Amino acid sequence: MNIKKQQILYKLFLIIIIVISSNVSFGQLSAKDKKNINAFINDANNDIGNDNIKDAANSYYKAGLYCFEKNVGEKAIPYLNESAKLYGKIKDFKKVMKIYSNIGLIYSNMDKYDKSLRYFQQSLKIRKSIGNEKEIASGLLDFAYILSVQQDYKNAILNILKALDIANRIQEPKLVLISYNMLAENYQKAGNMQKAAEYMDKFATYRQHYEKSQSKERVSEERIKSVAEISMKESENRAKQLELELIRKNKEIAEDTLNRAIRAKQDSLKIAETAIALEQSKYAQAEKDRLLGEAMAKEEKAKQRLVYTIGIGIIALILFVSFILVLNIRRRKKHNRQLHETNEEIERQKRNIELKNNELTDAFNKIDEQNKDIKASINYAVNIQKSMLPSQNSLQKLIPESFILFKPRDKVSGDFYWFKDVIVNPEKSDRHQNIFVSAIDCTGHGIPGAFLSMLSYNLLDNIVEQQKIFKPGKILDELHNGIRKSLRQNESSNRDGMDMALCSYSPENNLLEFSGAKNPVIYIKDNKLHRVKGSIKPIGGILYDRNEQIKFKTTSIEIDSPTTVYIFSDGYADQIGEQTGRKLMTKFFRSLLGDIHNKPLNEQRDILDMFLKKWQGNLEQVDDIVIIGFKLFPQ
Repeated sequence: MNIKKQQILYKLFLIIIIVISSNVSFGQLSAKDKKNINAFINDANNDIGNDNIKDAANSYYKAGLYCFEKNVGEKAIPYLNESAKLYGKIKDFKKVMKIYSNIGLIYSNMDKYDKSLRYFQQSLKIRKSIGNEKEIASGLLDFAYILSVQQDYKNAILNILKALDIANRIQEPKLVLISYNMLAENYQKAGNMQKAAEYMDKFATYRQHYEKSQSKERVSEERIKSVAEISMKESENRAKQLELELIRKNKEIAEDTLNRAIRAKQDSLKIAETAIALEQSKYAQAEKDRLLGEAMAKEEKAKQRLVYTIGIGIIALILFVSFILVLNIRRRKKHNRQLHETNEEIERQKRNIELKNNELTDAFNKIDEQNKDIKASINYAVNIQKSMLPSQNSLQKLIPESFILFKPRDKVSGDFYWFKDVIVNPEKSDRHQNIFVSAIDCTGHGIPGAFLSMLSYNLLDNIVEQQKIFKPGKILDELHNGIRKSLRQNESSNRDGMDMALCSYSPENNLLEFSGAKNPVIYIKDNKLHRVKGSIKPIGGILYDRNEQIKFKTTSIEIDSPTTVYIFSDGYADQIGEQTGRKLMTKFFRSLLGDIHNKPLNEQRDILDMFLKKWQGNLEQVDDIVIIGFKLFPQ
């Protein structure tokens, strides 16, 4: 099949899809709306037939926007998707990014947040590939909004923090304001009121600063506008002056022409004028005397009217001034009365505030006392746990090449370690030494986890020392029964339990035995890493009939060459990285152990500790951490 036939089939396929989509989705549109949309689709089909992909993509985009404007957003989606596909063919990824954000917005309005999240993720991925930091920050905030709606506040906060870092770096104040506001809301919904208050303060402070800067810009614009208006008025005045000057010049020219005409005729009329001049002078003198009398009479009347007008004006001015004075006196009295009432209200509020301050002070004092008592209790619990747990030096006396990395999330830990040195069959011929080492992860953190760790520690001591049970699998069976019995889990709602890895090492027999409750053991021999999984059944916890029928299995590992062994809780692999926002994960943790297993054990502990701090950065530790490593040699 040649290329031209393929293009024809592709165009027919698109036409079939659009027709089907139109028949399905036009149910809520008027006939006129359908006609307008079909016009866009026909334009797109014609453009595709002419291999004009860009115009075809634009026509599909217009059809989608038309549906969205008519409040039928679900009908816009197939057109927008087709537009994005065509823009992708011509590598106009900015348009694809914009379309995916629009589709995400439509799905968000439809409360289909999973689909909305998927399109916002695709838009964000394109923004990152383009490299426009402002667009990346906006995409992160869109993504965080959907995560917040889905109540995934932790990941929402991580995305907002990334957006805030970019907004600060590129100095985008609007994005900074939005980030502060969203952080305050998400921390509040997540229950972290201290962080919520901190970011709400930052939002208020930054918004005040931003509004002041915007106000200065507006004042500057008004000043420029005023100068422009003054310049325009001055230009208008100058134009008017020029116009008046032109009129005056024209008048002078006209008068000069008239004078020349009069002088030309004066010579011819001079004789006639001389003849009648005497007669006219007599008449003029009489007329002059008459006009002078009339002028004097008019002047006298004008003086009288002036005196009358001035008198009326003075009386009106006195009345106006009196009215203003009376009005000001009334306003001042009203203002003084309102000021007095305001002062009384302020004084009343001041007394209420002082009363509330006193109540708050008393409450703060009580809280402070309670905090001191709680801290004292926690410190006492820390001392008890420290005194219960053996030191790393004690383990090194039993196994010289060993280390313990123990990092509680809070002051007291739900993770703990246990080891014991026991002589098996002391009075028989097969007498030998057994060294038990275990890493345990209890339910919960802090004080609840610490209580469970103390109970478990004592039960383990009793099982090995008093009951003389030495097989790791049987020890875990007995510990499981002891926890359920001690916490009365068959009859109460208590569901606390633990995951653990337990090793038993017999130097005389060059044998390592292991049993695990959900947690594995990793051992490296001859530069090959091996992992033995634990049972799917935990110690204690929720009762499942299927689990109760399972017995913990013991796995034997022969120590015929130098072997490095690791047991641990899940806290190290679950730590979130500041740079990635993701967990470290067990696969990477195993790889890290494989890289460092040939180094001295104390150095391995330091490497694991330093790597965790670098990975964690400024983020809080999410879980208790315990890792035990030891190296065994054949005897």
